[in-house]
Amino acid sequence: MWPNSRACRWGSWPTALLLHSLVALLVCGSADAFTILSPFSYSSLSFKNLLNSVFLSSNANLAGGGRNLKSDVLEDASLITPKLIRKYGYPSETHTVVTKDGYILEMHRIPKKGAQPVLLMHGILDTSATWVLMGPKSGLGYMLSDLGYDVWMGNSRGNRYSKNHTSLNSDYQEFWDFTFHEMGKYDLPANIDYILSKTGYEQLHYIGHSQGTAIFWVLCSEQPAYSQKITSMHALAPIAYIHDMKSPLFRTLVLFLDFLTAATRMLRITEFMPNTKFLVDHSQVVCHDNAMTQDVCSNILFLVAGYNSEQLNKTMLPVMLSHTPSGASIKQLEHFGQLMKSGHFRKFDRGYLRNQLEYNRMTPPDYDLSRVKVPVALYYSVNDLLVSTTGVDRLARELPNVIDKYLVPMERFNHLDFLWAIDVKPLVYNRLVRNIRRVENQRAKLTANLASFLAMQLQRQQQLQNQIQMQTQLHSALPPNVHLPHRIDQDFMMPTATAMPLTTTTTTTTTAATMTIITTTPTTTTATTQETATTAAEDVMEPTTTATTTFPFEFAA
Repeated sequence: MWPNSRACRWGSWPTALLLHSLVALLVCGSADAFTILSPFSYSSLSFKNLLNSVFLSSNANLAGGGRNLKSDVLEDASLITPKLIRKYGYPSETHTVVTKDGYILEMHRIPKKGAQPVLLMHGILDTSATWVLMGPKSGLGYMLSDLGYDVWMGNSRGNRYSKNHTSLNSDYQEFWDFTFHEMGKYDLPANIDYILSKTGYEQLHYIGHSQGTAIFWVLCSEQPAYSQKITSMHALAPIAYIHDMKSPLFRTLVLFLDFLTAATRMLRITEFMPNTKFLVDHSQVVCHDNAMTQDVCSNILFLVAGYNSEQLNKTMLPVMLSHTPSGASIKQLEHFGQLMKSGHFRKFDRGYLRNQLEYNRMTPPDYDLSRVKVPVALYYSVNDLLVSTTGVDRLARELPNVIDKYLVPMERFNHLDFLWAIDVKPLVYNRLVRNIRRVENQRAKLTANLASFLAMQLQRQQQLQNQIQMQTQLHSALPPNVHLPHRIDQDFMMPTATAMPLTTTTTTTTTAATMTIITTTPTTTTATTQETATTAAEDVMEPTTTATTTFPFEFAA
């Protein structure tokens, strides 16, 4: 059953079931719903085309032939991300990055010269368009650009913008041999290094949604040095521990995970739900405001993400479903299924034998979340069918530097509302920006304090050296048989030496400096005294200071 009876408005359940079945047949029964690398086809193209034509014609008639559709919605549904950005008056750039394993990734940028860079990373089946498709009033990409940030939006391997490789074609099965592990191990490092190289900054802010958070945990676990390149990480609907995921669709799939895995490998099914003209055309016709099947589209989203009709802008459904889904590897879904089944956040399970060869153990190792030293803010909700509150609680306990753990104060806020909700800006994004600013302010204060401390230490060291130089000059001007007390300003905590036999050496260690003072008998020449004082001045060492960064943030509920 649907979570709320208002989800269906056709007057009777048989009608609703018929319409849902028809859409499911069109989407899932089409060869465009997944990629089969096989010499034979499993569906009749003539029957599919006939069914499509009938369905499109009936909806076109119901909608007045499409004449009542808003032109902006139809245009936004067909535009790629760079053109969508430029349409609303923002500058746009396209950059390509090559990973160490040969995948060619496309990044989209809303440039702001000299500004702090921010990297946005989408979830599974999604693209960079998700950060801007709702327009300048709600899109996080536009919001950050308006606040003065240099916005970079990545695209993970396998989606519509990142389907190229230096040596493999996307029609090859080997091209799709990856999970989100490779995205964290190869894609993110390539993106981060490229951004920092282009902007000249040493660090950037990272914002991820769903799978975009999981690949960040993988990055820090596998390559902890990259924590030094991240100013702060903001996790929207964070994915890690998903054993108690509430989505009925995915829980059902997990029950048949072994069978589905074997079937997809036997049939050589490699890609799931690519972005095709078939899906784009159908979403524009089936999901627009005047279509009687619009609620079918919204219910598909609610079935996956959680029911929340109040925050869904149904007018934008053709845009949402034209840009998403946008393709993923079947192996990605298999990896997430393994996490649900095992209750662990760990590497891909390749089977006992291959695990032994790959990991030197029978079961795959867990990712080490204690290596995620970056300041992390977690944003989650109760009605998210893909991310449970208990899973987020466990994640927060294992991350060493959580600066904010924010439960969205709306009972029905769901997984996709973090991107497309009508009120996402006041509910989530305003707090996210405040967290970014607080981290920046905290680091600025720390940098200023450290610079002030180092300047003060340098000044004190210079004064100490000046006093040593003065005493050296005095010693050199005196007759050989005259000795002065070796006194240094008490502020520097230096010792006072008295005349001692030639063979005696006094070594004094203090917190400010270490100095060896040798006093000689009258038989010592003036040159010896001068050399001794010079050696003492060279032996002065600067103190070592260790600055510890803390983020004592507290937020009202």
